[in-house]
Amino acid sequence: MVPFPTMALSESLAAFSTVVGGALRLKAEAFRDVQYAGPTGAVGIWIALLAGFSQAIGQAFILFVNRVRPLRFALCLLVEALLFLLGFLAWALSTWLVIRLLFAYPITPMPVIRALGVAHAPRLLAFLGALPYLGVPWLNLLSFWTAIAFVVGLVDATGLAPWSVFSALVAGWFVMHALQRSAGQPVMRLGNWLLDRAAGRPVLREKRQLRQFFADEASPPSPPGRH
Repeated sequence: MVPFPTMALSESLAAFSTVVGGALRLKAEAFRDVQYAGPTGAVGIWIALLAGFSQAIGQAFILFVNRVRPLRFALCLLVEALLFLLGFLAWALSTWLVIRLLFAYPITPMPVIRALGVAHAPRLLAFLGALPYLGVPWLNLLSFWTAIAFVVGLVDATGLAPWSVFSALVAGWFVMHALQRSAGQPVMRLGNWLLDRAAGRPVLREKRQLRQFFADEASPPSPPGRH
């Protein structure tokens, strides 16, 4: 019996729970620990990936509407989590560019990626966005919580003033969305294609399509014609 893998796993889980708990409480120490090598080195990426998975679960009603089979359902959740991770990386890199260009601060991308990853700890609760009536306010609260956590993490990583970091965060968010609406369109179409492939059918995702689907489901069947 070799205890080493068990010890390594238990240490990693302990580090993960410590970082997540600290991030939820907006403790700068949680972000500081992630900036160093060790069992917490990749925690930020894992938090972001699991946050994407949680958000995919919260939006899974779309997959139910599309009558996706169980195995393909799980595959769709994985694809959505990976797409969420790509969006997370785009936001982190956009914020890093803003910090470098606007504030001329000499920082590499990894501290920003790690800080934003840990800041996504509140979004581990995004699956509760499926709650009726409370889902949208809850997701808005998580977005605000994540933004504040990101400010805490970047202030600790860079030493910049909180308002400067907040400005970089907002500017990075706008840059990311501007890119999504222009150069990022092929990437978004590729993401939709991957989701359709995972589901095994074209997924109804637009509000107009969903409204039409529910209207068709609610309408009574037309009587057979007389001959």
